[in-house]
Amino acid sequence: MRTKHLIPNNAAGLTYAARDFAIREGYGGGGDGGGGGGDPFEGFPDAVLGLIVSKLPFRSAVAASAISRRWRGAVAAAPALDIDFAAAFPAAPRRRAAFAAAATAALAPRSATPPPHPLYRLRLALEGLFDQAFAASAADHLASWLAAAAARGVERLELRLPRSRLAVLPPSLLACTGLTSLTLRLDHYALPLPSLTPLARLSRLHLASVSLNGDDDFFGDLFSNCQELRYLVLEKCNIVALRLVGPSRLCSLAITDCSWKQESSLAVFEMPELRTLRYSGAMATKHVIDGDINLDEVLLAIEKPQTKPREATLRELLTLVGNVRSLLLSPWCIEVLLEWSNVRLDRVRRLACIIERREEGALSIAPLLSNCLNVEQLRVSVVPSQGKWRRCSDGECHGVLRNKGVALKRLKGVRMQYIDESKSGLELVKVLLKNAPALETMNIVPSMDGLEQAKFRRRVFKFRKSSRTASIQFCPAG
Repeated sequence: MRTKHLIPNNAAGLTYAARDFAIREGYGGGGDGGGGGGDPFEGFPDAVLGLIVSKLPFRSAVAASAISRRWRGAVAAAPALDIDFAAAFPAAPRRRAAFAAAATAALAPRSATPPPHPLYRLRLALEGLFDQAFAASAADHLASWLAAAAARGVERLELRLPRSRLAVLPPSLLACTGLTSLTLRLDHYALPLPSLTPLARLSRLHLASVSLNGDDDFFGDLFSNCQELRYLVLEKCNIVALRLVGPSRLCSLAITDCSWKQESSLAVFEMPELRTLRYSGAMATKHVIDGDINLDEVLLAIEKPQTKPREATLRELLTLVGNVRSLLLSPWCIEVLLEWSNVRLDRVRRLACIIERREEGALSIAPLLSNCLNVEQLRVSVVPSQGKWRRCSDGECHGVLRNKGVALKRLKGVRMQYIDESKSGLELVKVLLKNAPALETMNIVPSMDGLEQAKFRRRVFKFRKSSRTASIQFCPAG
Protein backbone atom coordinates (compact mmCIF):
# COMPACT_ATOMS: atom_id res chain seq x y z
CA MET A 1 0.00 0.00 0.00
CA ARG A 2 1.38 3.41 -0.95
CA THR A 3 1.59 5.83 1.96
CA LYS A 4 3.17 8.89 0.37
CA HIS A 5 -0.17 10.66 0.11
CA LEU A 6 -0.74 10.20 3.86
CA ILE A 7 2.12 12.51 4.88
CA PRO A 8 0.59 15.83 6.03
CA ASN A 9 1.84 18.88 4.21
CA ASN A 10 2.44 20.93 7.32
CA ALA A 11 5.42 22.10 9.31
CA ALA A 12 5.49 19.14 11.70
CA GLY A 13 5.27 16.51 8.96
CA LEU A 14 7.92 18.13 6.77
CA THR A 15 10.25 18.55 9.73
CA TYR A 16 10.09 14.88 10.74
CA ALA A 17 10.35 13.74 7.12
CA ALA A 18 13.50 15.86 6.54
CA ARG A 19 15.07 14.61 9.76
CA ASP A 20 14.38 11.00 8.87
CA PHE A 21 15.85 11.51 5.38
CA ALA A 22 18.99 13.10 6.83
CA ILE A 23 19.50 10.22 9.26
CA ARG A 24 19.08 7.59 6.57
CA GLU A 25 21.47 9.38 4.21
CA GLY A 26 24.11 9.83 6.89
CA TYR A 27 23.93 13.64 6.90
CA GLY A 28 22.58 14.03 10.41
CA GLY A 29 25.08 11.83 12.23
CA GLY A 30 24.24 8.32 13.33
CA GLY A 31 23.00 7.11 9.93
CA ASP A 32 24.52 4.15 8.18
CA GLY A 33 24.54 5.94 4.83
CA GLY A 34 22.91 2.98 3.16
CA GLY A 35 19.50 4.56 2.75
CA GLY A 36 18.09 1.02 2.75
CA GLY A 37 14.56 -0.19 3.24
CA GLY A 38 13.94 1.40 6.63
CA ASP A 39 10.48 2.57 7.63
CA PRO A 40 10.21 6.26 6.58
CA PHE A 41 7.70 6.85 9.41
CA GLU A 42 9.91 5.43 12.15
CA GLY A 43 10.89 8.92 13.32
CA PHE A 44 7.32 10.25 13.38
CA PRO A 45 5.85 10.58 16.89
CA ASP A 46 2.45 9.09 17.71
CA ALA A 47 0.83 12.54 17.72
CA VAL A 48 1.70 13.13 14.05
CA LEU A 49 0.50 9.69 12.97
CA GLY A 50 -2.68 10.17 14.96
CA LEU A 51 -3.27 13.50 13.24
CA ILE A 52 -2.92 11.77 9.87
CA VAL A 53 -5.45 9.02 10.54
CA SER A 54 -7.91 11.48 12.12
CA LYS A 55 -8.40 12.95 8.63
CA LEU A 56 -9.44 9.56 7.22
CA PRO A 57 -12.75 7.69 7.38
CA PHE A 58 -12.81 5.15 10.17
CA ARG A 59 -12.46 2.17 7.84
CA SER A 60 -9.41 3.70 6.15
CA ALA A 61 -7.94 4.64 9.53
CA VAL A 62 -8.21 1.03 10.68
CA ALA A 63 -6.67 -0.17 7.41
CA ALA A 64 -3.75 2.21 7.96
CA SER A 65 -2.75 0.19 11.02
CA ALA A 66 -1.70 -2.62 8.65
CA ILE A 67 0.90 -0.47 6.89
CA SER A 68 3.67 -1.38 9.30
CA ARG A 69 4.30 -2.06 12.96
CA ARG A 70 4.81 1.65 13.56
CA TRP A 71 1.22 2.44 12.48
CA ARG A 72 -0.54 -0.03 14.77
CA GLY A 73 -1.18 2.50 17.50
CA ALA A 74 -1.85 5.46 15.25
CA VAL A 75 -5.66 5.22 15.55
CA ALA A 76 -5.45 5.21 19.33
CA ALA A 77 -3.48 8.47 19.13
CA ALA A 78 -5.98 10.25 16.84
CA PRO A 79 -7.35 13.49 18.33
CA ALA A 80 -10.66 13.08 16.42
CA LEU A 81 -12.57 9.93 15.45
CA ASP A 82 -15.69 9.44 13.34
CA ILE A 83 -16.88 5.92 14.10
CA ASP A 84 -19.79 5.28 11.75
CA PHE A 85 -20.95 1.68 11.58
CA ALA A 86 -22.98 2.01 8.36
CA ALA A 87 -20.12 3.76 6.57
CA ALA A 88 -17.44 1.39 7.88
CA PHE A 89 -19.22 -1.80 6.79
CA PRO A 90 -21.96 -0.78 4.37
CA ALA A 91 -22.11 -4.14 2.56
CA ALA A 92 -21.19 -6.45 5.41
CA PRO A 93 -23.49 -5.87 8.39
CA ARG A 94 -22.51 -9.23 9.91
CA ARG A 95 -18.99 -8.04 10.67
CA ARG A 96 -20.13 -6.42 13.89
CA ALA A 97 -17.54 -8.22 16.00
CA ALA A 98 -14.68 -6.91 13.84
CA PHE A 99 -16.12 -3.41 13.98
CA ALA A 100 -16.48 -3.56 17.77
CA ALA A 101 -12.89 -4.77 18.17
CA ALA A 102 -11.58 -2.00 15.91
CA ALA A 103 -13.55 0.66 17.77
CA THR A 104 -12.34 -0.63 21.14
CA ALA A 105 -8.73 -0.57 19.94
CA ALA A 106 -9.16 2.92 18.58
CA LEU A 107 -10.62 4.38 21.78
CA ALA A 108 -8.81 2.48 24.50
CA PRO A 109 -5.45 3.95 25.56
CA ARG A 110 -2.44 1.83 24.66
CA SER A 111 -1.00 1.93 28.16
CA ALA A 112 -1.42 3.70 31.47
CA THR A 113 2.04 5.29 31.20
CA PRO A 114 2.64 7.62 29.53
CA PRO A 115 -0.79 9.32 29.82
CA PRO A 116 -3.18 8.50 26.94
CA HIS A 117 -3.39 10.84 23.98
CA PRO A 118 -6.23 13.37 24.38
CA LEU A 119 -9.39 12.88 22.36
CA TYR A 120 -10.97 16.20 21.36
CA ARG A 121 -13.84 15.06 19.13
CA LEU A 122 -15.73 11.77 18.87
CA ARG A 123 -18.72 10.85 16.72
CA LEU A 124 -20.50 7.53 17.25
CA ALA A 125 -23.15 6.70 14.62
CA LEU A 126 -24.45 3.22 15.37
CA GLU A 127 -27.35 2.71 12.97
CA GLY A 128 -27.56 -1.02 12.23
CA LEU A 129 -25.33 -2.10 15.09
CA PHE A 130 -28.21 -2.87 17.48
CA ASP A 131 -29.70 -5.82 15.59
CA GLN A 132 -31.05 -9.13 16.83
CA ALA A 133 -28.53 -11.27 18.71
CA PHE A 134 -25.77 -8.67 18.71
CA ALA A 135 -27.87 -5.95 20.37
CA ALA A 136 -27.03 -6.93 23.97
CA SER A 137 -23.30 -7.00 23.36
CA ALA A 138 -23.57 -3.79 21.33
CA ALA A 139 -24.93 -2.03 24.42
CA ASP A 140 -21.95 -3.29 26.43
CA HIS A 141 -19.57 -2.10 23.72
CA LEU A 142 -21.16 1.35 23.71
CA ALA A 143 -20.72 1.62 27.47
CA SER A 144 -17.06 0.65 27.24
CA TRP A 145 -16.41 3.04 24.33
CA LEU A 146 -17.81 6.00 26.24
CA ALA A 147 -15.82 5.01 29.32
CA ALA A 148 -12.65 4.87 27.21
CA ALA A 149 -13.48 8.25 25.66
CA ALA A 150 -13.95 9.70 29.14
CA ALA A 151 -10.52 8.36 30.14
CA ARG A 152 -8.99 10.23 27.19
CA GLY A 153 -10.79 13.46 28.15
CA VAL A 154 -13.17 13.74 25.21
CA GLU A 155 -14.43 17.33 24.75
CA ARG A 156 -16.92 17.14 21.85
CA LEU A 157 -19.22 14.13 21.53
CA GLU A 158 -21.94 13.26 19.02
CA LEU A 159 -23.92 10.10 19.69
CA ARG A 160 -26.45 8.69 17.23
CA LEU A 161 -28.51 5.76 18.47
CA PRO A 162 -31.00 3.88 16.27
CA ARG A 163 -34.49 2.86 17.23
CA SER A 164 -33.99 -0.21 19.40
CA ARG A 165 -35.18 -1.51 22.74
CA LEU A 166 -31.58 -2.05 23.86
CA ALA A 167 -30.12 1.17 22.45
CA VAL A 168 -30.02 3.18 25.66
CA LEU A 169 -27.75 5.85 27.06
CA PRO A 170 -25.23 4.11 29.33
CA PRO A 171 -24.16 5.61 32.69
CA SER A 172 -20.63 5.94 31.34
CA LEU A 173 -21.87 8.93 29.33
CA LEU A 174 -21.94 10.95 32.54
CA ALA A 175 -18.30 10.03 33.17
CA CYS A 176 -17.30 12.32 30.29
CA THR A 177 -17.00 15.27 32.62
CA GLY A 178 -14.71 17.15 30.24
CA LEU A 179 -17.40 17.56 27.59
CA THR A 180 -17.95 21.07 26.23
CA SER A 181 -20.25 20.03 23.36
CA LEU A 182 -22.78 17.18 23.38
CA THR A 183 -25.09 16.10 20.55
CA LEU A 184 -27.63 13.34 21.17
CA ARG A 185 -29.54 12.05 18.14
CA LEU A 186 -31.96 9.48 19.52
CA ASP A 187 -34.50 7.85 17.20
CA HIS A 188 -37.81 7.43 19.09
CA TYR A 189 -36.06 7.21 22.45
CA ALA A 190 -38.76 6.16 24.93
CA LEU A 191 -36.82 6.49 28.19
CA PRO A 192 -36.44 9.82 30.01
CA LEU A 193 -33.16 11.61 29.55
CA PRO A 194 -30.67 11.19 32.37
CA SER A 195 -29.69 14.24 34.35
CA LEU A 196 -26.63 15.90 32.83
CA THR A 197 -25.59 17.62 36.04
CA PRO A 198 -22.10 15.96 36.12
CA LEU A 199 -21.22 17.71 32.84
CA ALA A 200 -20.39 21.01 34.47
CA ARG A 201 -18.19 22.24 31.58
CA LEU A 202 -20.92 21.79 28.95
CA SER A 203 -21.34 24.87 26.76
CA ARG A 204 -23.37 23.45 23.83
CA LEU A 205 -26.20 20.89 23.96
CA HIS A 206 -27.97 19.55 20.86
CA LEU A 207 -30.96 17.22 21.34
CA ALA A 208 -32.55 15.61 18.27
CA SER A 209 -35.62 13.34 18.06
CA VAL A 210 -36.17 13.37 21.82
CA SER A 211 -39.50 13.42 23.66
CA LEU A 212 -39.83 16.30 26.13
CA ASN A 213 -42.90 15.93 28.30
CA GLY A 214 -42.11 18.65 30.80
CA ASP A 215 -42.95 16.36 33.74
CA ASP A 216 -39.40 16.23 35.12
CA ASP A 217 -37.04 19.07 35.91
CA PHE A 218 -34.42 18.14 33.31
CA PHE A 219 -33.74 21.68 32.14
CA GLY A 220 -33.96 23.09 35.65
CA ASP A 221 -31.15 20.80 36.82
CA LEU A 222 -29.26 21.47 33.61
CA PHE A 223 -29.19 25.24 34.02
CA SER A 224 -28.48 25.00 37.74
CA ASN A 225 -25.42 22.77 37.40
CA CYS A 226 -24.14 23.47 33.87
CA GLN A 227 -23.59 27.17 34.34
CA GLU A 228 -21.34 27.40 31.26
CA LEU A 229 -24.14 26.34 28.91
CA ARG A 230 -24.43 28.94 26.15
CA TYR A 231 -26.06 27.16 23.19
CA LEU A 232 -29.15 24.94 23.23
CA VAL A 233 -30.53 23.27 20.07
CA LEU A 234 -33.76 21.24 19.97
CA GLU A 235 -34.26 19.51 16.61
CA LYS A 236 -37.27 17.40 15.58
CA CYS A 237 -38.24 16.82 19.17
CA ASN A 238 -41.70 15.79 20.33
CA ILE A 239 -42.62 18.45 22.88
CA VAL A 240 -45.57 18.66 25.23
CA ALA A 241 -44.21 21.46 27.41
CA LEU A 242 -40.89 23.25 27.33
CA ARG A 243 -40.00 25.30 30.38
CA LEU A 244 -36.61 27.03 30.41
CA VAL A 245 -36.04 28.76 33.71
CA GLY A 246 -32.76 30.34 34.74
CA PRO A 247 -30.85 32.13 35.93
CA SER A 248 -28.69 31.00 33.04
CA ARG A 249 -25.97 32.29 30.70
CA LEU A 250 -27.77 30.85 27.69
CA CYS A 251 -27.17 33.13 24.69
CA SER A 252 -28.63 31.08 21.80
CA LEU A 253 -31.80 28.97 21.60
CA ALA A 254 -32.82 27.03 18.46
CA ILE A 255 -36.12 25.15 18.16
CA THR A 256 -36.10 23.50 14.73
CA ASP A 257 -38.87 21.42 13.14
CA CYS A 258 -40.25 20.21 16.45
CA SER A 259 -43.73 18.72 16.83
CA TRP A 260 -45.93 20.20 19.54
CA LYS A 261 -48.81 18.44 21.21
CA GLN A 262 -52.20 20.07 21.52
CA GLU A 263 -52.26 22.76 24.22
CA SER A 264 -48.47 22.80 24.38
CA SER A 265 -46.48 25.65 25.89
CA LEU A 266 -43.08 27.32 25.63
CA ALA A 267 -41.89 29.30 28.64
CA VAL A 268 -38.60 31.19 28.92
CA PHE A 269 -37.69 32.99 32.15
CA GLU A 270 -34.60 34.64 33.61
CA MET A 271 -32.38 34.45 30.53
CA PRO A 272 -30.75 37.88 30.62
CA GLU A 273 -27.98 36.93 28.17
CA LEU A 274 -30.27 35.34 25.55
CA ARG A 275 -29.57 37.13 22.26
CA THR A 276 -30.38 34.64 19.47
CA LEU A 277 -33.62 32.74 18.88
CA ARG A 278 -34.24 30.41 15.94
CA TYR A 279 -37.82 29.16 15.81
CA SER A 280 -38.88 27.13 12.76
CA GLY A 281 -41.48 24.55 11.82
CA ALA A 282 -44.57 24.24 13.98
CA MET A 283 -45.16 26.45 17.00
CA ALA A 284 -46.47 25.93 20.51
CA THR A 285 -50.00 26.82 21.47
CA LYS A 286 -48.89 29.17 24.23
CA HIS A 287 -45.79 31.31 24.71
CA VAL A 288 -44.65 32.86 27.96
CA ILE A 289 -41.59 35.06 27.48
CA ASP A 290 -39.92 37.07 30.22
CA GLY A 291 -40.11 40.78 29.40
CA ASP A 292 -36.47 41.36 30.42
CA ILE A 293 -35.16 39.32 27.46
CA ASN A 294 -33.62 41.53 24.75
CA LEU A 295 -32.96 39.57 21.58
CA ASP A 296 -30.56 40.72 18.87
CA GLU A 297 -31.17 38.02 16.25
CA VAL A 298 -34.50 36.28 15.61
CA LEU A 299 -35.33 33.68 12.97
CA LEU A 300 -39.07 33.04 12.70
CA ALA A 301 -39.59 30.43 9.98
CA ILE A 302 -42.86 29.16 11.41
CA GLU A 303 -45.27 27.34 9.14
CA LYS A 304 -48.89 28.37 8.89
CA PRO A 305 -50.89 26.33 11.43
CA GLN A 306 -53.91 24.34 10.32
CA THR A 307 -56.18 26.18 12.72
CA LYS A 308 -56.03 29.91 13.26
CA PRO A 309 -54.13 30.64 16.49
CA ARG A 310 -55.61 32.72 19.24
CA GLU A 311 -54.96 36.43 19.37
CA ALA A 312 -53.04 36.03 22.63
CA THR A 313 -50.70 33.55 20.96
CA LEU A 314 -49.97 35.98 18.13
CA ARG A 315 -49.36 38.78 20.60
CA GLU A 316 -46.88 36.61 22.51
CA LEU A 317 -45.19 35.65 19.25
CA LEU A 318 -44.75 39.27 18.21
CA THR A 319 -42.99 40.10 21.46
CA LEU A 320 -40.10 37.95 20.22
CA VAL A 321 -39.24 40.36 17.40
CA GLY A 322 -39.25 43.58 19.39
CA ASN A 323 -35.94 45.48 19.45
CA VAL A 324 -34.04 42.97 17.31
CA ARG A 325 -31.22 43.84 14.93
CA SER A 326 -31.35 40.78 12.66
CA LEU A 327 -34.70 39.33 11.60
CA LEU A 328 -35.69 36.48 9.28
CA LEU A 329 -39.37 35.86 8.55
CA SER A 330 -41.30 33.09 6.80
CA PRO A 331 -44.30 33.89 4.57
CA TRP A 332 -46.84 33.25 7.33
CA CYS A 333 -44.92 35.37 9.85
CA ILE A 334 -44.88 38.22 7.33
CA GLU A 335 -48.67 37.98 7.07
CA VAL A 336 -48.98 38.05 10.84
CA LEU A 337 -46.81 41.16 11.11
CA LEU A 338 -48.84 42.85 8.38
CA GLU A 339 -52.03 42.28 10.36
CA TRP A 340 -50.37 43.97 13.35
CA SER A 341 -49.27 47.09 11.50
CA ASN A 342 -48.54 48.95 14.74
CA VAL A 343 -45.43 46.83 15.40
CA ARG A 344 -42.37 49.03 15.02
CA LEU A 345 -39.08 47.49 13.94
CA ASP A 346 -36.85 50.53 14.06
CA ARG A 347 -33.78 48.64 15.36
CA VAL A 348 -33.73 46.07 12.56
CA ARG A 349 -30.51 46.37 10.55
CA ARG A 350 -30.56 43.02 8.71
CA LEU A 351 -33.87 41.78 7.30
CA ALA A 352 -34.41 38.49 5.45
CA CYS A 353 -37.82 37.61 4.00
CA ILE A 354 -39.00 34.34 2.51
CA ILE A 355 -41.94 34.99 0.20
CA GLU A 356 -44.13 32.73 -1.87
CA ARG A 357 -44.14 32.80 -5.65
CA ARG A 358 -47.53 34.37 -6.26
CA GLU A 359 -48.66 37.28 -8.36
CA GLU A 360 -48.54 39.61 -5.36
CA GLY A 361 -45.81 37.70 -3.50
CA ALA A 362 -42.96 40.15 -3.95
CA LEU A 363 -45.12 43.11 -3.03
CA SER A 364 -46.26 41.43 0.18
CA ILE A 365 -43.19 42.74 2.02
CA ALA A 366 -43.84 46.38 1.08
CA PRO A 367 -45.78 47.26 4.27
CA LEU A 368 -43.10 45.47 6.29
CA LEU A 369 -40.39 47.66 4.77
CA SER A 370 -42.27 50.75 5.87
CA ASN A 371 -41.82 49.55 9.48
CA CYS A 372 -38.09 48.81 9.02
CA LEU A 373 -36.87 52.25 8.05
CA ASN A 374 -33.33 51.66 9.40
CA VAL A 375 -32.63 48.39 7.63
CA GLU A 376 -29.16 48.21 6.05
CA GLN A 377 -29.10 44.70 4.55
CA LEU A 378 -32.12 43.16 2.84
CA ARG A 379 -32.44 39.61 1.53
CA VAL A 380 -35.49 38.31 -0.29
CA SER A 381 -35.88 34.62 -1.21
CA VAL A 382 -38.77 33.37 -3.33
CA VAL A 383 -40.07 29.83 -2.84
CA PRO A 384 -42.74 27.97 -4.87
CA SER A 385 -46.29 28.24 -3.64
CA GLN A 386 -49.15 25.76 -4.02
CA GLY A 387 -51.72 28.46 -3.43
CA LYS A 388 -53.80 30.08 -6.14
CA TRP A 389 -52.40 33.14 -7.84
CA ARG A 390 -54.41 36.26 -7.27
CA ARG A 391 -54.16 39.04 -9.79
CA CYS A 392 -54.16 42.19 -7.69
CA SER A 393 -55.27 45.61 -8.69
CA ASP A 394 -53.15 48.72 -8.41
CA GLY A 395 -55.01 49.88 -5.36
CA GLU A 396 -54.59 46.59 -3.53
CA CYS A 397 -50.91 45.83 -4.09
CA HIS A 398 -49.20 48.98 -5.22
CA GLY A 399 -50.69 51.57 -2.94
CA VAL A 400 -48.11 51.09 -0.20
CA LEU A 401 -45.22 51.12 -2.60
CA ARG A 402 -46.27 54.39 -4.11
CA ASN A 403 -46.60 55.98 -0.73
CA LYS A 404 -43.97 58.70 -0.33
CA GLY A 405 -43.45 57.64 3.29
CA VAL A 406 -41.47 54.57 2.25
CA ALA A 407 -37.86 55.75 2.55
CA LEU A 408 -35.04 53.28 3.10
CA LYS A 409 -32.33 55.82 3.74
CA ARG A 410 -29.84 53.36 5.28
CA LEU A 411 -30.27 50.46 2.90
CA LYS A 412 -26.83 49.50 1.50
CA GLY A 413 -27.08 45.92 0.24
CA VAL A 414 -29.88 43.90 -1.36
CA ARG A 415 -29.89 40.27 -2.47
CA MET A 416 -32.95 38.87 -4.24
CA GLN A 417 -33.01 35.13 -4.97
CA TYR A 418 -35.19 33.57 -7.67
CA ILE A 419 -37.09 36.76 -8.39
CA ASP A 420 -39.31 36.51 -11.47
CA GLU A 421 -40.52 38.87 -14.17
CA SER A 422 -43.98 39.26 -12.73
CA LYS A 423 -45.35 42.72 -12.21
CA SER A 424 -44.88 42.51 -8.45
CA GLY A 425 -41.26 41.41 -8.81
CA LEU A 426 -40.35 44.27 -11.12
CA GLU A 427 -42.21 46.75 -8.93
CA LEU A 428 -40.28 45.62 -5.86
CA VAL A 429 -36.95 46.11 -7.66
CA LYS A 430 -38.10 49.52 -8.86
CA VAL A 431 -39.16 50.77 -5.44
CA LEU A 432 -35.91 49.59 -3.82
CA LEU A 433 -33.83 51.43 -6.42
CA LYS A 434 -36.01 54.51 -6.17
CA ASN A 435 -36.15 54.82 -2.36
CA ALA A 436 -32.64 53.72 -1.28
CA PRO A 437 -30.26 56.69 -1.70
CA ALA A 438 -27.40 54.87 0.10
CA LEU A 439 -27.67 51.64 -1.89
CA GLU A 440 -24.29 50.18 -2.85
CA THR A 441 -24.98 46.74 -4.34
CA MET A 442 -28.04 44.83 -5.54
CA ASN A 443 -27.49 41.17 -6.38
CA ILE A 444 -30.31 39.50 -8.29
CA VAL A 445 -30.63 35.76 -8.91
CA PRO A 446 -33.40 35.49 -11.53
CA SER A 447 -35.64 32.46 -11.83
CA MET A 448 -35.49 32.56 -15.64
CA ASP A 449 -32.97 31.43 -18.21
CA GLY A 450 -31.86 32.58 -21.62
CA LEU A 451 -33.88 35.25 -23.41
CA GLU A 452 -36.32 35.79 -20.53
CA GLN A 453 -33.45 36.61 -18.17
CA ALA A 454 -31.97 39.01 -20.74
CA LYS A 455 -35.30 40.83 -21.07
CA PHE A 456 -35.63 41.05 -17.32
CA ARG A 457 -32.12 42.47 -17.06
CA ARG A 458 -32.75 45.16 -19.68
CA ARG A 459 -35.91 46.29 -17.92
CA VAL A 460 -34.14 46.50 -14.55
CA PHE A 461 -31.29 48.61 -15.95
CA LYS A 462 -33.83 51.17 -17.21
CA PHE A 463 -35.17 51.88 -13.72
CA ARG A 464 -34.24 55.16 -12.09
CA LYS A 465 -31.79 54.87 -9.20
CA SER A 466 -31.67 57.32 -6.31
CA SER A 467 -28.09 56.22 -5.54
CA ARG A 468 -25.47 57.15 -8.10
CA THR A 469 -23.02 54.51 -6.84
CA ALA A 470 -25.48 51.60 -6.81
CA SER A 471 -24.19 48.51 -8.62
CA ILE A 472 -26.70 46.00 -10.01
CA GLN A 473 -25.31 42.51 -10.50
CA PHE A 474 -27.04 39.45 -11.89
CA CYS A 475 -25.81 36.14 -10.47
CA PRO A 476 -26.39 32.61 -11.78
CA ALA A 477 -28.86 30.39 -10.01
CA GLY A 478 -26.05 28.25 -8.55
